[in-house]
Amino acid sequence: MRIKRIALVIIVLLYGELSFADCTYNGVNYPNGTVLGPYVCSGTQWVIRQ
Repeated sequence: MRIKRIALVIIVLLYGELSFADCTYNGVNYPNGTVLGPYVCSGTQWVIRQ
């Protein structure tokens, strides 16, 4: 029973991390700090770089 509980916790943590995507553009996820043209990924949104 303990192994099942540990496996469940690991699965929840892995999928929880996947749900926090950085920035998305045309269906592709980009990490924080990526520059595309005049925009930079900051957190979970694209902002105009200064």
